[in-house]
Amino acid sequence: MSKPESQANKLSQEKTFRPPQIDLILRQKALAEPLQSFRRSVVKELVKESIKALAQSHSGALAELSQEELAIKLAEDSAEKLKETMDSLGIREVINATGVLLSTNLGRAPLPEFAAHNLYRAVRRYSNLEFDLEEGERGERTKGITRLIKLITGAEAAIVVNNNASAVMLAVRALALDKEVLVSRGELIEIGGSFRLPDVIEASGGQLKEVGATNKTRIQDFERVLQKDNNVGMLLKCHQSNFQIIGFTEEASLTEMISLGKKHDKPVVYDLGGGSFVDLSNFGLKKEPTVEETLEAGVDLVLFSGDKLLGGPQAGIIAGKARLVEKLRKCPIYRALRADKVVISLVEAALSQYLLNKGFENLPVFQMAGQTVEELRKRAANILAELASVDNLQYQIEVGDSLSTMGGGSLPGENLASAGLKLKSKRKDLPAKEMATILRKQSPAVIGTVSKEAVNIDLRTVFADQDKAVIEALKALNLNMCYFV
Repeated sequence: MSKPESQANKLSQEKTFRPPQIDLILRQKALAEPLQSFRRSVVKELVKESIKALAQSHSGALAELSQEELAIKLAEDSAEKLKETMDSLGIREVINATGVLLSTNLGRAPLPEFAAHNLYRAVRRYSNLEFDLEEGERGERTKGITRLIKLITGAEAAIVVNNNASAVMLAVRALALDKEVLVSRGELIEIGGSFRLPDVIEASGGQLKEVGATNKTRIQDFERVLQKDNNVGMLLKCHQSNFQIIGFTEEASLTEMISLGKKHDKPVVYDLGGGSFVDLSNFGLKKEPTVEETLEAGVDLVLFSGDKLLGGPQAGIIAGKARLVEKLRKCPIYRALRADKVVISLVEAALSQYLLNKGFENLPVFQMAGQTVEELRKRAANILAELASVDNLQYQIEVGDSLSTMGGGSLPGENLASAGLKLKSKRKDLPAKEMATILRKQSPAVIGTVSKEAVNIDLRTVFADQDKAVIEALKALNLNMCYFV
């Protein structure tokens, strides 16, 4: 068909399709109940969307429908759109079968049930968020968190902001506004979402001063800058929590930087990233510097995330010297970055577990990390047994070993031996990618990985009480495959 003919047909269709008046559509039976429950303007907007969708996709057959018949169809379409909208609203539970414990896309650290109870108590009615019950006057919202961190790590003071990028921003703004921030070239990290440390420093009002080389930065490199530069505001060290530099390398140690900072009276800030409070070598992982060890070394401020190795909610926690924390607290942008009562209550719930001997074992991320491969294989075998009675199984399924990772920008290159299930389609017209799509459409959605034409279900990141839902999803997958054309 030539281009002029195609355009002529399109124009002909547009002329043929004449949508009914919106008021006529709103009077149809399919929208009677929605109009009782929802604002008229909301339903009207959905009707407009339905008209637009029908205008873009209608066939010649619609031209034969009367205005009344079109109104009925559009009302039904609008009612369905409303249902789909309501069903898709909000953050929904999914089953993380990827093997990535701190999956950023799936919400990072899952929270324990007691944290939810803590949150419920804090938000359902009034609270003492900024009220001192003893003095009967305004109090400090992070008083409880400061107390917890002091007991756990010995820090003099602490505050909480939205996330760790906010923590960096606040530290730079308060300590190095219009001044230089000294950072090793090998630590100019990208933190995800294409946000890079140099951009954060610049947006905070600081001036980035790169020190050393990408693979080698010595303490003498920092010393040379400080000797000839009078405009240095702070020294910033970033832990390599989401990348590795190996081979011909050298770095200025935290201890060396602390000594140099004291010598030149410059604050040393350590962006620890994940912020572990426990020795991860107990889980067969590489030992990371803990928050407590970092503060004991004498760093002025340490910054770390709440939703990574702490096992809490998204937050940026700043701990260290009281005089510097107070300087950050008085910085005008702190009010824009500070955490609300929701985050504070959840951070407190997570931190409280570190008061206990092995209290971290109550946090889901460490419960998952602590599972043995044998336990995971047993769960996988039980799921497999439940599928034995399914007729005409459309895929091959077996227990298989895998590798889990911490994820979330933590412990790069470190793996945990794991186990789960491997699914391979028996149909050439239905590849593993389509199977994974079907699993994602279940409720709750099952999020696995695809490799070598197999769907992998890593059980390390699947809660044991979700195994039944996995079984139901796998049965639904088979049913969908049976009717897949």
